[in-house]
Amino acid sequence: MADILKPAFAGSFYPADSVILEMKIRQLLDNRCEPLENAVGMVVPHAGYIYSGKTAGYGFASAPDSVSTVVILAPSHRFPFRGETVFDADFAETPLGMCPINRAVTSGMASEMETIVFPEHSFEVMVPFIQVRWPDAEIVPVILGIEPDCRRTAWLIQKYAPDAFIVASSDLSHFYPLATAEKLDRQTIDAFLALSPERITDSIEACGRSAIRTLLHVAVLRKAKKAVELHYSTSADAGAGTEEVVGYFSGMVTG
Repeated sequence: MADILKPAFAGSFYPADSVILEMKIRQLLDNRCEPLENAVGMVVPHAGYIYSGKTAGYGFASAPDSVSTVVILAPSHRFPFRGETVFDADFAETPLGMCPINRAVTSGMASEMETIVFPEHSFEVMVPFIQVRWPDAEIVPVILGIEPDCRRTAWLIQKYAPDAFIVASSDLSHFYPLATAEKLDRQTIDAFLALSPERITDSIEACGRSAIRTLLHVAVLRKAKKAVELHYSTSADAGAGTEEVVGYFSGMVTG
């Protein structure tokens, strides 16, 4: 019997109806971005599609067309644990159907790290985008907890999935006035653009800073040469007000 990760956030973070969901994602991808075929990976946000979907769409539309394996690096929000875990299952289910998990990669990584499985929206909201953008792709869900070893995680990704495309799932600052949020977010974006994992410290205002740091360690291992900013927005752009905003960013690491 297949081991399936069931959807926990359909109907809240993204539409539960398969037709509406696919239509929404195709709309978000329709932004005239050109795919960057030499890309190593990207940062994209993981809030509800109504808030961060536009910015995420810029990332997925700018990613390479030919992707067969996607490593999703996502921070744990609800389940406190130390270190990192890989979801070693067969499929991740969404309203769009079953997305296959690359068991060769996850089993290899699971032999060298703890395996705990739990619902996590920062991972789950990436999957429908992947199903539409790369219908035949397999995924590798890697969830980062408290004080993960980002350098070692990057090394394991390179060991078991050296050709995989990396998706680092992260929102930026949370619940600051708009001007403050924009200033804090620019610090994170500038560190990303510098391809500097050392600048993505624990003081960075990004819930997925460990995911970003791990992506940048992979970028070092793959000798990536450049990072580019694709899109930035805040929840205020979606009409949520300017007093307590959340920042959203998509950026690409290229070879």
